[in-house]
Amino acid sequence: MRDQLAARTLWSVCVALAMAFALNGCGSDASETELSKATATFLTDTGKKLGSKLDGSKAARPTGPSAAPVDPEAIVGKALAATRGPIALVVRPETKAVLAISPVGRNGDYVTWGSAPGQGLTFQRGVLANTRGLGDDLMASRIDTAVSAITARRNATYKREHTYLGDLGQNTSLVVDCTLTRGKTERVSLGAINADAVIMKESCRRGEIAFNNVYWVDGNGRVLKSSQWVGQRIGSLAIQNLRL
Repeated sequence: MRDQLAARTLWSVCVALAMAFALNGCGSDASETELSKATATFLTDTGKKLGSKLDGSKAARPTGPSAAPVDPEAIVGKALAATRGPIALVVRPETKAVLAISPVGRNGDYVTWGSAPGQGLTFQRGVLANTRGLGDDLMASRIDTAVSAITARRNATYKREHTYLGDLGQNTSLVVDCTLTRGKTERVSLGAINADAVIMKESCRRGEIAFNNVYWVDGNGRVLKSSQWVGQRIGSLAIQNLRL
């Protein structure tokens, strides 16, 4: 009964967040700062749609008598109160969709997080390994070298292999060459998260396919927040932990 109540509460949180967030599309050149700006705006821009600074455009403001002010800090508090364990927010900038997710299973270094509507994201030590229920999902990946370098916060070069389900039901593989670069240190503070983190920027390419991932990694090797690419059709997801 408690789990059902928590699921319903998380779903209401998602609806409120979807109304509050209005993230503009993010280009790869802005990937290092987009999540920081979204988070800062989330905390300071109560009563209006959020994320307006990402690409220089002005945010659409609520109009009419039914546009009630939204208190983002209260929404974060509600999200934390809805579960006793870890919780994170996932934003897909292209569609402005927002999900609240929490862990539903673990297999060694792999932790699967699920949403109330049923989507699933599996992370290998904070690095996205596969997705389910998003459409055009990342079915599987080989990212051991990437995970080791990212969580150790060191420069590195390596290959990633992603597997997708093709239009005819067949598995298709994408192997990309990646470079990981250690950047500056930044404070990450939202919800129950409050720690210094090193910004690790990952740039990957194979032919005309290119993408950037960004990870904020603390001294214990935990990915506190990130912007991670799923595939060509889904694009990137912004992932913000509220409690680990």
